[in-house]
Amino acid sequence: MAKPTREAIVFLDIDDVLCVNEPYTGMDALDAVCGKHAQPEAVLRELFAAQPKLALERIHAAMQGRLRYVISSAWRQAFTREQIERVFRGAGLSFVVENLHAQWRTPCPPPERERIEEIEAWLQAHHRGEPFVILDDEYSGPSLVVCSDPAHRFATRVFMCPPRVGLSAEHAPLIVDALSRPCVR
Repeated sequence: MAKPTREAIVFLDIDDVLCVNEPYTGMDALDAVCGKHAQPEAVLRELFAAQPKLALERIHAAMQGRLRYVISSAWRQAFTREQIERVFRGAGLSFVVENLHAQWRTPCPPPERERIEEIEAWLQAHHRGEPFVILDDEYSGPSLVVCSDPAHRFATRVFMCPPRVGLSAEHAPLIVDALSRPCVR
């Protein structure tokens, strides 16, 4: 594959994408980074499932590291940037920390705002035409279902992970393909 000429953006949900809640949950991670867990390093090390981690590593490598990550997960409301960085480092995914976008999270919503609206607001404010993908799950991202319509501007850029399974090796080549295609505005 030719080296990508510009960075691409990954909107990254966490629950049911990387963290499938076995053996630890987001609450365990929050306790770990706040000094409220007896074994914080073990929590962070085992927080993300092996297969989703491997899939994300493969995507990052295939894109030769030319990615910027934006956290679209509800975790962005409970964790500071420093805490999110500690989670990803402790989980062995330092490349996410090293490549967090300067605008590292989508806007924290009022209760009635949906995930798709949060991402659209981020894109409106910060997008400069880079290719992007949205990694989410069927539970927290139901507003993204409309993107399966081929006429939707996010069509082929949204990847929904099954709950308690997360990101898979099967997603990786499709995600890399989407990240390698220019965005049509």
